[in-house]
Amino acid sequence: MLLAAPPTMAEAPAFNKQVAPILYNHCVGCHRAGEVAAGVPLVSYEAAKSWAASIKVQVLKRTMPPWPADSAHSVKFSNDARLSQQDIDTLVAWVDAGGPKGNDSDLPPMPDFSQGWQHPRGRAPDVVVSLPEYSVAASGEVPYIQVRVVVPLARDRWITALQVRPGNSALVHHMAITEVAMADALRPEDLETLDRVAQQLGMASGAFATARPAVIDPENPASFDMLGVYTPGTTFETYGDGNAKLLKGGKNLYINFNVHYTATGKQEKDRSQLAFWFQPQPPQHQLYRVPAPGKTIIANGRQLLTDEPGTKAEGTDVAIPPISPYADNYELIGITAYTKPVTIYQFQPHAHLRGKYFRYDVVYPDGRELTVLTVPQYDFHWQLAYDLETPLKLPAGSKLVVTARYDNSLKNKDLTEMSAKDPARKCGPEKQAYFRNENQSWDEMFTPLIQYSIDSDDPVQAMPAAGQMQSRTTKALQIVKVVGCAARDPSGRWTLAQAGDPGVTQTQSTSLTELEAAKDEPFGKQEYQLLGAGPFNLEIHAGQKLAVKGVLIGDARLRGINVTSLQTVGALRSALCE
Repeated sequence: MLLAAPPTMAEAPAFNKQVAPILYNHCVGCHRAGEVAAGVPLVSYEAAKSWAASIKVQVLKRTMPPWPADSAHSVKFSNDARLSQQDIDTLVAWVDAGGPKGNDSDLPPMPDFSQGWQHPRGRAPDVVVSLPEYSVAASGEVPYIQVRVVVPLARDRWITALQVRPGNSALVHHMAITEVAMADALRPEDLETLDRVAQQLGMASGAFATARPAVIDPENPASFDMLGVYTPGTTFETYGDGNAKLLKGGKNLYINFNVHYTATGKQEKDRSQLAFWFQPQPPQHQLYRVPAPGKTIIANGRQLLTDEPGTKAEGTDVAIPPISPYADNYELIGITAYTKPVTIYQFQPHAHLRGKYFRYDVVYPDGRELTVLTVPQYDFHWQLAYDLETPLKLPAGSKLVVTARYDNSLKNKDLTEMSAKDPARKCGPEKQAYFRNENQSWDEMFTPLIQYSIDSDDPVQAMPAAGQMQSRTTKALQIVKVVGCAARDPSGRWTLAQAGDPGVTQTQSTSLTELEAAKDEPFGKQEYQLLGAGPFNLEIHAGQKLAVKGVLIGDARLRGINVTSLQTVGALRSALCE
């Protein structure tokens, strides 16, 4: 048996010529002072060589650079961080050869991080907004900080790139940023006074200051368009040709920072910043960032009613039940349908320590289903945004379905490690985990964000006033509610048979009040194919009277409902459905 000879020093890759370019292009953005992976610096030969054995292990396991998505069961993303096999082979060969340095003349210039901004063309920001400096205690619960900074613009501007830069990445757990409009009578100093009173009462800052969205999601006027989101691994973003986000300018407009700090074991300070890059002309597509599938929520197989008691979870229309102690596979499914054609540009799943799995699926109005993102091992420490290589165009009548799973058991290493560091014992598998607003690390979140546009044949020309929707010419389909019987047609497809006339509704989910009213709804003679009804487990509903909501799809080939809600009405079985 012939064995290949180990590489000689002359044959082996050298740091300065072959290894440094890989580290500079893929690693040092995070592995340097002041960033989220500052504990493992890779900015010099000496630093990289001291971590050589770990580098080899991490790249062979493909855990670094972090890319939690399963690329075999996802669409392609333009920011795919995975190393090529050639780069992996180069790094492994360098480590195996003892980490030779090579000629100093071969060392490429280090990326310029002197200003801290990451625009790919080296452009300085057009505007930088700075938060006040905050001091965080060594331990204990850190209430959410809500601070509003006056928008420093007299007129509206179109954002083409944005960067959220934490001043101390060890402290900043995550940061959600919106633009809000305040009442004309309120001054910045009034907000500071109200914040101090709220904090003295143990409430979050901003609790007494009423604000309305400056820019709203036209598909859900109650929702803010999120300007920016910071999570570990996500800081700079640009939107591509023809796309931009709107920042309103004028009086009484504020950028609202909702900051979640976590104690590190020592007294520390933070002063975070937000940078904008603008373009002068209106874009072809205005982008909105929202927690998308929050209209209907299914928890462990049970669809939640909108009027069930409890605190509504952030980004949803329902109160999500807590995760029980030691539960290792708690499941949430979120569903939202689109009555207009939309284009999705980015996915960004967000959960806390118990989050272990995310999957985004699309159901088209012809019934086709497509998995667009699978994150089989969601990593709380690297919460990435996934930018689609080809934006996902969804015709009117499509819906997005997001499945998340949570592990609150002793098998969850991140959870047990956090519990061991938690002197108050608020975190650990023996505790229930709640979904609500302003969640702490020991709480949980179901926030599957997307960034999308609402398609129109016309570019945006006139800018709306703060809190108003841009006029769109695209004709919308309708969300309807209808009562009928769960049945299979001769081809084996699930249908709603003996269905009554559909009624138009403004909501995609269902309340207990609506279910009571549906008991008196008569059957009819219509039949609809039930599209994308898999999450509702129709097998157990055969022969039952159902109340169904969803997008009404109707043409010569198909008459159906892309289902967003499906509930049994009255008795489990109905004689009229036999």
